[in-house]
Amino acid sequence: MKKIKFYFTILFLITFLLSTYNIFSQPSAIPKFSKKAKLLFPNSDFEHGNLDNWRAFGKAFLNQPTHGDNVLAREAPKSALPQGSWWVGSYENYQGLPGQKPGDAQKNDVVGELVSQTFIIETPYIGFLISGGSKKTTAVRLIVNGEVVRETLGQNHPLLTREFWNVKEFLNQPAVISILDRDKGVWGCINADDFRGYSSPDNMLLFPNSDFEMGNLDHWKAQGSAFERQPTLGDNPSMRERGKHSNHQGKYWIGTYELYQGKPGEEPGMIRKDVAFGTLRSEPFKIRGYAIRFLLGGGKGSGLEVRLYVDGKVVRSEKNKENREDMQPVIWMVSEYKGKDAEIEIIDDSMDAWGHINVDDFRYLRLLDDL
Repeated sequence: MKKIKFYFTILFLITFLLSTYNIFSQPSAIPKFSKKAKLLFPNSDFEHGNLDNWRAFGKAFLNQPTHGDNVLAREAPKSALPQGSWWVGSYENYQGLPGQKPGDAQKNDVVGELVSQTFIIETPYIGFLISGGSKKTTAVRLIVNGEVVRETLGQNHPLLTREFWNVKEFLNQPAVISILDRDKGVWGCINADDFRGYSSPDNMLLFPNSDFEMGNLDHWKAQGSAFERQPTLGDNPSMRERGKHSNHQGKYWIGTYELYQGKPGEEPGMIRKDVAFGTLRSEPFKIRGYAIRFLLGGGKGSGLEVRLYVDGKVVRSEKNKENREDMQPVIWMVSEYKGKDAEIEIIDDSMDAWGHINVDDFRYLRLLDDL
């Protein structure tokens, strides 16, 4: 009996040591993506090459769907990167028909709406591809019981990016998709593709906490004093100056002018001013997406920069073009570095007026192994 207890004790110790090794010695797991997604209804991915199960209103979608990467044919190296052979683009005018040629466009001269057939929401998430204009006049919408319950806009960029709606509250209810273009101005177009139901959304983060939503700097390493008492909680600029906003995503973001984390003794709107400098560097991660998107604001002076390192070399960098607290999206195309080791570095090396940087929400726009 004593021998049995002894062996169980040894086995327990070995199991514990192995699990400890796995937790503390292994690099952070690369987030997985889902291959298990089903069409919402036949032709919700436009792969019939026509508008079966969709109705077009107005003129914007009369010559749809678009065949192939028409953006690439016209504006290489820019690309829409559609899924499959067909997608919808209200700027485009190429279906592979006689008399057409790749790259043809109808531009932003027409408006309209494309509405899907009614379908039943059967999965807790809906995923799709979207790009085009960033105004509410160019949008993809989910309509349930006659009401718009979800809405996503483009990012003034042609690359179709994967977005997800949480639709758990609407399970087993009838719905329709609306693809809307009511804008004739610059970026007055909408692109969409590949509407599917997902059991869970793909993890688009570069690595755990690349969006700072853990409320700390786990998976990042700070040097110097600029990133002490970060990340910042909530829209801190708006709490001290009316009309100013951070435009952050979620709850937390990096702002080297800010000094508020919601901790005892702190008050919304608190600042540290532009008196500190330093760097914040991410843990290493593998490139697994076509493009990386993040938000950037703060000062435009020298010494304020975000860098992407691949195999130890700077391959992308971005600075602000103007002084502004509200962060704006930045997109880096990175597919050429698939599978390589990378790191993000945020730099605040300025103590001048506007000598601070605001950053948030590093994530992939598309995964390289997308459906």
